[in-house]
Amino acid sequence: MKKSIYLLALSLLAVSCYEQIVITVGDDEAVGVMNAQLNTLDSVHTIQLSVSQKSDVKGLTGADVRVFVNGTLVATAKEIVPLNPDVTYWDGYGSHKGPWETDYTFEADFRPGDEVRIEARKGEIELSSTLTVPAATHLSSVDTSTVQMTYMGDTSTYLQAKMVFNDLPGMSFYRLSGRMVDEVAYLDESGEPAPGLSGTTENTMSLETGFDPIISEGTGKTGGADIGALLKAENSYHCFADTPFSGEECTIRPLVFFSHLSDGYYWYYPDFLDNIENPDWAAIDAMDRRVQRRWIIQLRSLDFAQYHYIKALENLDTFGEDMSFLVEPTTLPSNVEGGLGFVGMETVTEYTFCEETCVLPGSDGIVYYGGGYYED
Repeated sequence: MKKSIYLLALSLLAVSCYEQIVITVGDDEAVGVMNAQLNTLDSVHTIQLSVSQKSDVKGLTGADVRVFVNGTLVATAKEIVPLNPDVTYWDGYGSHKGPWETDYTFEADFRPGDEVRIEARKGEIELSSTLTVPAATHLSSVDTSTVQMTYMGDTSTYLQAKMVFNDLPGMSFYRLSGRMVDEVAYLDESGEPAPGLSGTTENTMSLETGFDPIISEGTGKTGGADIGALLKAENSYHCFADTPFSGEECTIRPLVFFSHLSDGYYWYYPDFLDNIENPDWAAIDAMDRRVQRRWIIQLRSLDFAQYHYIKALENLDTFGEDMSFLVEPTTLPSNVEGGLGFVGMETVTEYTFCEETCVLPGSDGIVYYGGGYYED
């Protein structure tokens, strides 16, 4: 029996060495591509359109893009013209003139249960996607505490948010995200906000969910190295299903890479400083600044299609082409009729906690500050 198997394997190997496979590439047909990530939190949304061909990928300009909610036209998207449409881009396959996609923006408010349909047309290209806004979950309680976690010998301090929420009916899917919002005012010598030097700046909240078995879907971090985890996609989008707690109340404990304003340096410049012409950075650095920081953590509900799409993105982000020989090929799902692409929708529930307002003394580039923390 073993000899037969060996002979069969050798014969197949011999055939594969000499067999020629001829692939005929068809005409350079244009395929429309539509992508968008929509949610119930924002009122302004962006749709990206492009045309994919064998020879090139380029933005789809001059398209008629319409948005319908429950069968009623609510918006016609406006094309955003790039500042330099003739710029040449480079990727791993060569040069490309102009942007890969064209942005179209529109204003609309979405609510759970709404049926949203997006249609884009130009010439023979007709794209559409229809989806239902997911139901909203309810955060029944959120408690925060400071903890230390050790992974592979390194110990870090985090803010742990103990979040309790009710699972939605049926098979449900969720995603965590967050943002850090600072209200910043540079103060003059009298302690009042200096003209033109105050505003809001926002940054993405850095989350760590690998220690939570529910969010990490059983592949979380432990105290040592997990060799098997090398072949598992990193849960970089903090997306999880309700399989362990279906139909019940759930408690998750995400960690926030956190430091009090009094514990480090305010190392970045607020966004509103970009609007100042010829700023005197030395003078600005020397000014005291008043900062109120808000941490906003978001629990997003999504449907299976969005969950599937995010997991496919995580596979691509984790393995890319370097480890493609060790894992199955990743195929991105598409929910666009008449072409390719994906339109996703998420329903967002937010919780905000704050740090106490601090006045941070100015310096010559190194800023120390005082203040405290309290739960909102």
